[in-house]
Amino acid sequence: MAAASPLPAQTWRTLTSARQRHGETALTVHVNYGAGEFRLGAAPEGTLYRMELRYDEDRFTPVRDYDAEATRLTLGIRGRGGRVTLGDRRSGEPVPSLDLKLAPDIPLVLDLELGAVKSRVDLGGLALRRVRYRTGASETDLRFSRPNPEDCEELQLEAGAAALRVWSIGNANCRQVRFDGGVGDVTLDFSGAWRGEMVAGLNVAFGTLTLMLPRDAGVSVRVTRFLASFERTGFVKRGDTYYTPGYDTSSRRLALDVRAALGGIDVVWTGAGR
Repeated sequence: MAAASPLPAQTWRTLTSARQRHGETALTVHVNYGAGEFRLGAAPEGTLYRMELRYDEDRFTPVRDYDAEATRLTLGIRGRGGRVTLGDRRSGEPVPSLDLKLAPDIPLVLDLELGAVKSRVDLGGLALRRVRYRTGASETDLRFSRPNPEDCEELQLEAGAAALRVWSIGNANCRQVRFDGGVGDVTLDFSGAWRGEMVAGLNVAFGTLTLMLPRDAGVSVRVTRFLASFERTGFVKRGDTYYTPGYDTSSRRLALDVRAALGGIDVVWTGAGR
């Protein structure tokens, strides 16, 4: 189902596209969206996906393709060439946007490629098996507001010149987390209800990395740094690794391997306890 309607500017359109579930037991979703505002959350049960896309048809072509046999969904926009604009609210010019809702009741593999985008994403409650989130010069607020009912293999985050905030990573229930960042201000909040052990490899080229760590988990941190500071309060050093007291007897653990070049690594403890 799809419908397009004109917006006040002559070449702007709003495209709405949706599909109900028809026996799918899993779904792979690829989104490629280069400029504008991006929002993602859970759809009502029974809905496979729902998308609302606002775009300038002189500069972009909508992309929406569903392969029923492979249960693969591809969404986004493709540029027609020329200058890309994000719009200007002060002048009344529309702002490009993509608002996407995905099925909460089937296992998902997500591959999100975003460019100069302001993102508000909540993956809470989605059944996630693997997530790749890649963004360029952007402002991102990514949340896992509710626990993932699936065992997730990996959460992979990549950011260029970005302001990135990722909240309640523990709720993603991913065995492995990887972050690669260029220049920016990054906050990674590892609170949440993960099970067993979570391993995270974090690479930061330049900027400030704030780690929000739960007091009720055993946490170990191995740090490789060059001209980067590290806030080590709350840790005990054994060899070349920092551990929280009680790490060896903790029922759930978080193992961090942090590589930083220039900037600082700050630690904020969350929850009751330590």
